[in-house]
Amino acid sequence: MKKLTLLALCVFLTYSCTNTEEENGSLNTPIIAIDVVDMVFLPKNSVEINATISDTGNQTQTILWEKTAGGSADFESDKKDITITNLEEGNYSFTLTVTNNNLSSEESISFSVSDAKVLYNLDFEESNEGFTSSIFGNYTAGKELRNVTEETNHCGTVYMGKKEDFTDWLTYSYEGNNSNFVATNMGTCLGYFTSAIQKEITFTEDFSNGNLGIQFQYYKPGDFSKWGDYNLEVLIFEDDLNYTSEPIITLSPTTNPEGWSLFNENISLAKGTYTLVIRNTNAQTAIDNITFYKNN
Repeated sequence: MKKLTLLALCVFLTYSCTNTEEENGSLNTPIIAIDVVDMVFLPKNSVEINATISDTGNQTQTILWEKTAGGSADFESDKKDITITNLEEGNYSFTLTVTNNNLSSEESISFSVSDAKVLYNLDFEESNEGFTSSIFGNYTAGKELRNVTEETNHCGTVYMGKKEDFTDWLTYSYEGNNSNFVATNMGTCLGYFTSAIQKEITFTEDFSNGNLGIQFQYYKPGDFSKWGDYNLEVLIFEDDLNYTSEPIITLSPTTNPEGWSLFNENISLAKGTYTLVIRNTNAQTAIDNITFYKNN
């Protein structure tokens, strides 16, 4: 009788421990991903930072944002997604720490606040920003850039949309950007092509001394060179385009398997009118928030 009672007690204790562990979730270290943040241009003095937290189960979770560098800043430190206000010119760094029971992880992000004058801000939130398909792509030239939800055949060109509007391809999605952007929809097309869009831009000042800045977010997570040429390029042409035109500026951001990244570089251009071309070759890529600004 004692042996039977002891056995029943062991079974009860084992079930209780297992059940409690299932209710609380396994003790996993949280995984944190923070969306890319652009340079902030005054007089705008606020920025939104969005984070994704996974492997939390049903465990008790605490969130803490801390400013580790920079000037004035107001924010709620215990929220996953935060809006930072009252920023001033300079460099900022913030760290997010997430704790599940006794297991914690942290991730940091840095950005700058600048008083540089913005000349173009192409964010695709309200419109296609005047882009049309280019002669350097496989699609008919001169067609307006459209929303991905407006068509069903997505081969040959790029479209505007949010990440949920595009179909994942292989292991690649556009996670990490909650706004409108421009991208290929390889998951629907299931083919390889070169897409290109273009827009005329004009500068009324001379920037031959290299004080013209260009910044953009981009998504180029994999190396698909085994299928031939593969690239995402931002090109600037000086003259009217034809099939033999050569760009005077070529920007080719590097591959980053982590997802969305920020590109920022100074370039030189004389006063005048140019054609800006965004060209993608054989890959799931995207671009967003193209900004030209005057460095002081």
